[in-house]
Amino acid sequence: MQLLIQSPQTCSSTLGHPWRKTLPSHETLGNIMTTQPKKWIRAEIETLDPHEDYVRIWQLGACYGANEFIQNLIYALTFPNFVVTEWGSEVVWREDGGKVVSRANSRVEQTQAANALWWWYGPHHEKTKKSVEGINRLHAFWAKKYPGAFAYNEDYVYVCAFTAVSMHRLRLRMGLPGLSEKEQIAAHKFWGEMLKLFRAENETPLYGYPEDFAGLIRFCEAMEQEERPKPERGNLITSAIFEQFVSRFFPPEMHWLGHQLIRSLSLPSTLNTMQIDPPLPMAAEVLPKLMGLVFWHAEMYEDDPPLSYVEQRESMGAEQRRGLKEDIEKLDQAFPAHFTALYGGDARFAGCPFHTALRQGTSTPSDDSPIVRDIEEAVVGAIGVANAG
Repeated sequence: MQLLIQSPQTCSSTLGHPWRKTLPSHETLGNIMTTQPKKWIRAEIETLDPHEDYVRIWQLGACYGANEFIQNLIYALTFPNFVVTEWGSEVVWREDGGKVVSRANSRVEQTQAANALWWWYGPHHEKTKKSVEGINRLHAFWAKKYPGAFAYNEDYVYVCAFTAVSMHRLRLRMGLPGLSEKEQIAAHKFWGEMLKLFRAENETPLYGYPEDFAGLIRFCEAMEQEERPKPERGNLITSAIFEQFVSRFFPPEMHWLGHQLIRSLSLPSTLNTMQIDPPLPMAAEVLPKLMGLVFWHAEMYEDDPPLSYVEQRESMGAEQRRGLKEDIEKLDQAFPAHFTALYGGDARFAGCPFHTALRQGTSTPSDDSPIVRDIEEAVVGAIGVANAG
């Protein structure tokens, strides 16, 4: 699900200030247009058999060219879809906002690190099995506090089905070609194998994975078209996830643009269920195409990266890991007050006890047990920075 975009350093420092970038000379521009980029990923995919080499095909398509901006964007576009149910939003928000408020950026870091590990090593590698087993243990831990919330088979199937088709659907939304037939076959097989690693509540095995890629899309669309109650906690979760992304990567005067971008790429059904205003009509029309143009340019004119996101993460030195962890912790410290000031007084939810608690400051931030922290560190492995000294 990772896409090509500028480097993390460029994203974080120039997104709202493009005039700081040095413009290339006419000679440099000419060289860019006449020099053939080094392309090897597509060439290797074409040599592979999707029925046998599906792990490598998924790895090639999903693990190169990512950075913190793209990882965070994908998280913001993905996670709200998984908690549109009342039981899903209850487990995540709990009574006080859980980690989406108290450790908003750390939660993103842990989720994206775990996902990157799975995508790179694949469903048959011991690192992936250990990581997913950690997820099963986390679910078992929270199931004791929220019995029944982790028992819905279709929730697990949807997560895997959604992930398998997400890049295809997002590319089409941005006006780009979708995945090739070979990539579709590989994505279907990869996530079918991943589903086998997860268990529902009480160690219940999962079933009902669709038989092909088209079936995955039909399954997702059927789930997304179901009429659902609109959970007030779901509104807060989605608002917190969107606000975390926007406040991290956009300067204050451009927050409106960040929100329009994320809404224009989100599923309309999820925005409706979570009671999030849809994007402005012009933003819905223009912003996805602009994002598509960025990705098209990268795919046409930039070299394929020699190292994957995971390889870069695992090769980080101790000092670099500590620096990233410290940056994330600083963002975590500032976020609760920022979020409360913006969303605690939303007049649309005047009678909601969770919005009221947020506004009055009567909710106590979650303090996960040492057991949970230990499991979380095991889930992300060497890709995460949770255990940086």
